[in-house]
Amino acid sequence: MDRARRARCSCIRKCTAKARNANPHLVNTSQGMLAYSSIGPSDSLEKIVLLHGFTQAKELWHSTASLLANDLAGRAPHIISVDLPGHGGSSAQEVNLWQAAQQIVELCGEATYIGYSLGARIALHCALQSPNSVKRLVLCGATPGLRSNEEREARRVADENIAQNIEQTPLAEFLNTWTRQAIFDGYVPDETDISIRLKNNPSGLAQSLRKMGTGTQEDLWNRLSELSMPVLLVTGDDDHKFSNIAVEMKALIGPAAQHAHIPQCGHSVPFQKPAEFCSVVSQFILLR
Repeated sequence: MDRARRARCSCIRKCTAKARNANPHLVNTSQGMLAYSSIGPSDSLEKIVLLHGFTQAKELWHSTASLLANDLAGRAPHIISVDLPGHGGSSAQEVNLWQAAQQIVELCGEATYIGYSLGARIALHCALQSPNSVKRLVLCGATPGLRSNEEREARRVADENIAQNIEQTPLAEFLNTWTRQAIFDGYVPDETDISIRLKNNPSGLAQSLRKMGTGTQEDLWNRLSELSMPVLLVTGDDDHKFSNIAVEMKALIGPAAQHAHIPQCGHSVPFQKPAEFCSVVSQFILLR
């Protein structure tokens, strides 16, 4: 390992330890209770919101939050990590993607919204529903939805089967299967990652999948041209499916969008390659 890489790894460890001191909060929104943590001055003009993926929780953003705080130290950012509905400390809620986006914007206000996977789909809904509140948009592993009713119905049925599996199977067993899917190749959750996911409520996860899964998502491809804020699409080079989706999204969004490729990385970019992910995001924020 070269000197620069060793220094960066050391920074990740130090930043992660620092972020674990983030202040946890609970707040009631119009749709239900959300849990979140934050670091940095609350009156900062540079606010950043982090939205995790399915089965995850806000604590998995610890490294990302502190690396961004370090990279953007000159702007002293206020970084908020939110537990999505049905995850972590947030209540299980019967909310769809639009409603989830509404309550997150209600909580966080104007900010740069960064989402991964499920969080990216919610962040996209935030941008379309409340464009004045989304200063910049970073989408990692995002999709604007399936294009046909037949595809959506097939996915909805598949999501329902997974939801029932979550309810009927010990969570540890489900997570072992879930995290071994081909889409997550290249990222092996460590003990800390799994322990965070195990704190989730199975009924909350199942409800989240039923209400916010890709099978229930509207086809938003034709609305991408509405996005006028700066947009960064991030994918791992080994994640061919979502890399191809990002190419199409960039073309439809237009000049406001750019696409960053992370080499030797799959779908789980922020967690597989946190330093590289934060580097491209920080550059995007500083330049846009």
